[in-house]
Amino acid sequence: MTNNESGFVLIVDDTPTNLAVISEALSDAGFETAVATSGERALKQIDRRSPDLILLDVMMPGIDGFELCRRLKADPLHQEVPIIFMTALADVNSKVQGFELGAVDYITKPFQEREVLARVGTHLNLKATQEKLKQSEARLETILNSLDEIVWSAKLQPFQFIHINPVVEKVCGIPAQTLLENSAPWLNNIHPEDLERITQLFLNPQHQQRIVAEYRLKDAQGEIRWLKTKAKIRFCENQQQFIADGITHDISERKQAESQLHYTACHDDLTGLVNRSYFIQAVDQVLTQQTQERFAVLFIDLDRFKTVNDSLGHHRGDQLLIKIAKILSQSVRPVDVVARLGGDEFTILLRNLCDDDEVQVIIGRLQQKLETSFELDENITVAMSASIGVVVGSSKYSSALDLLRDADIAMYQAKKLGKACHQLFSEDMYETALKKINLEKDMRLALRHCQEHRSELTVGEVEGAGSNQAQEPSGSKLEFMLYYQPIFALSHLALIGFEALARWHHPTMGMISPAEFIPLAEETGLIVPMGEEILRQALAQLQDWQTRYPSWSKLTMSINLSSRQLQDPDFLAMVDQAVLDYGIHPSSIKLEITESLLMQGGEAGFAILNELRARGFSLSLDDFGTGYSSLSYLHRFPINTLKIDRSFVQKLEPGVSSFEIVRTITELARSLRMDVIAEGVETTQQSDHLKSLDCEMVQGYFFSKPLAPSAADEYLAEIQAKLMLAKDSSEFQGAQAEHLKMLTEDISEEGDIAAAA
Repeated sequence: MTNNESGFVLIVDDTPTNLAVISEALSDAGFETAVATSGERALKQIDRRSPDLILLDVMMPGIDGFELCRRLKADPLHQEVPIIFMTALADVNSKVQGFELGAVDYITKPFQEREVLARVGTHLNLKATQEKLKQSEARLETILNSLDEIVWSAKLQPFQFIHINPVVEKVCGIPAQTLLENSAPWLNNIHPEDLERITQLFLNPQHQQRIVAEYRLKDAQGEIRWLKTKAKIRFCENQQQFIADGITHDISERKQAESQLHYTACHDDLTGLVNRSYFIQAVDQVLTQQTQERFAVLFIDLDRFKTVNDSLGHHRGDQLLIKIAKILSQSVRPVDVVARLGGDEFTILLRNLCDDDEVQVIIGRLQQKLETSFELDENITVAMSASIGVVVGSSKYSSALDLLRDADIAMYQAKKLGKACHQLFSEDMYETALKKINLEKDMRLALRHCQEHRSELTVGEVEGAGSNQAQEPSGSKLEFMLYYQPIFALSHLALIGFEALARWHHPTMGMISPAEFIPLAEETGLIVPMGEEILRQALAQLQDWQTRYPSWSKLTMSINLSSRQLQDPDFLAMVDQAVLDYGIHPSSIKLEITESLLMQGGEAGFAILNELRARGFSLSLDDFGTGYSSLSYLHRFPINTLKIDRSFVQKLEPGVSSFEIVRTITELARSLRMDVIAEGVETTQQSDHLKSLDCEMVQGYFFSKPLAPSAADEYLAEIQAKLMLAKDSSEFQGAQAEHLKMLTEDISEEGDIAAAA
């Protein structure tokens, strides 16, 4: 039915003026009208003749508009009559109530004549269209009912289904007939986050426009379903309407799979926290937003977690990580982001901060909750704490990776301060970290250069090439080399060996202290190849001296070992190959280990030490008395020599504790049939005291500083010459003592003593 065809419109309103105005407007437009001033009279009029459309006032005495609509929609004879409510009520609930009762539209008072005519005409046309579609649907019903997809057509202005197949009820729980009568249930069930986007697609139609859209719809059971709609928009000339013809698929299963994949890609499997990738995106989003939001990034590393994981097993380590993750999540605000980067490393993005004090409050709360005991299964309780690095966001940052880098740097600084604390990042930390990175890079280059240089020499070429091995660095390359500090028998000041001390000559930084590069080598694992390089340089040098100076065939070389070397599965094979390559008997080698290495090595370390002793190597326990070894276990280990730490020697005076400690160590060594050596001897008084305590061997600046290879070579050559000229042993010892005095005259106490540490 078009506007050119007559339609019978019943106008129900208790205000005569409204009846007159609307009736006249509709009559002038070609519509046939009837009026009723109450719900009761409207029912009588409808019984006499059913209208094509009803304009129904909501607020009336007696039977109001809602009740009249309810009665008509319950009557099979009149339920198809379109009802448009006329009301001054603007609240949504009233409109929803009207739509739920079956009204097709609302006209708001005061009336606009054009609006009334448009809405009446539209709904009369809609009724006529629906009647025609019913005929088409009857022919297509068999085909459409066999499909799994929702096939539909709808008017777009306003949106109203004009055809939809029954499968819609199977997919969404909404009967097709309900949607044909009123599209409100469909629109009302679209997810709020998708509603505006979807309605905009259909509110601004263009001829021949194709629409592809995915959106969420709540079904009759309240479950969210994902739908994908493909539609083509056409303009219907006879109805002067844009019509959309579409097919809608239920893609809920596909979306669920995609959601699971996305969750897995963005979350940590163990703790359920977001992962590194998601965290970086979150930080980058904060950095790129226009508002000047105050925020901070925390980098959290658990203290002693590796010990827990290694000693109690990975299962309990995972339990601990889950508990930690829960505490972190509960200790921050909903706006913050908590992530697990991996291992025992966590990060937190603190957003919308009021000031820097708020950061301190949150960190304090975190550390308080983390510095506690955690109960794991089987009644196991572990104490835990965390080190936290903090970076406060600023305009200088443009990348989340830079923020994470600086927070990581600050966290390591917190660990150096004693753990269980936090540290705010500063530029000085970055410079230090950058220096450390560059130092590690140069260390790798230096080791590579040493290895390449060594690989150029065959075993035969190494023999007699000690002078080449002992060359000081030219200054153009990164060189690792050894300095050698003499070790003497204290009773007659006879040279019995050297301790090999690693030195690094950097082309731009000069000599780098072992106190700086050895810990870095331990941390990075480079101590393993460095240890091999030190061992091979020392063996090559010892081979050269023993070959060129027959008087020193019994000369020994002391070489320090690290815990990382003993943990290397190839360590013993490497040592065996090295002594074989240089033809050195293991009895000439003293391998020095520390108390901490001895105690932490466990049964595996104990087995390796026994293997070394079985091969003929001597084992020396370095820095004895400063660690935490138990004397009750000392006899179990295959130790040959106890080495008294310089801290006791420097305070060596009768009547003080250091003196008694040294006495105890020497007596302990004798009782265990071990040798004893004191290091760091710097004065005549210290030497005399050690001699009175029957200390067997000494080394230190009083006798000789660590010597460059060439200086050590000259020293041996000179003693060799004097030995050959000496008439007896007393004359030789005097010459040796005189030479020792000469060596110590030019020693700088401030510089060289610190460098030899």
